[in-house]
Amino acid sequence: MDGGPHEKYFLKTERLGFRWWTAEDLPLARELWGDLEVTKFFGGPFSEEEIRTRFKRERARRMVHGFQYWVMELLENGEFVGVCGLRPYRPADEIVELGFHLRPKFWGRGLATEAARAAIAYAFETYAPKKLAAGHHPENLNSKKVIEKLGFQYSHEEKFAELGMEIPYYLLEPEGETESS
Repeated sequence: MDGGPHEKYFLKTERLGFRWWTAEDLPLARELWGDLEVTKFFGGPFSEEEIRTRFKRERARRMVHGFQYWVMELLENGEFVGVCGLRPYRPADEIVELGFHLRPKFWGRGLATEAARAAIAYAFETYAPKKLAAGHHPENLNSKKVIEKLGFQYSHEEKFAELGMEIPYYLLEPEGETESS
């Protein structure tokens, strides 16, 4: 790489580039969602068929909603880090869900927080939802920490179909629209 502009990224942070899934990215989907460490808190491990379905669903979301869980790569070398982005949550209430899945080798480096901050700003600027939602498996304390660090406020418990259990959900309003605390 010549260090020139990264046109393939529509969003960048200090260390990460975000891009849309392409038809050639199924191996990345396998690498991420085929990893038990990554998926244990949201219903994994996933079979090849489930990975393909999830991959197709992410690509279809771009067409239907204009967003997805975007591919994240390290700017320094293009290495696949994982995904961070949006999915429909409560369309009637104009609430979109934020989520992120990182490969284990990238855990503990602050990349989830860095990625989510950029995705939050991009979401409010580009899609103007009334609120963002985020949920996590009750045992996934790292995700809980990230969600709280990002300013989300605990809202409620909700049934998460893939796990067949209640999980905590949090909400975040756009800057300047929250009540003073």
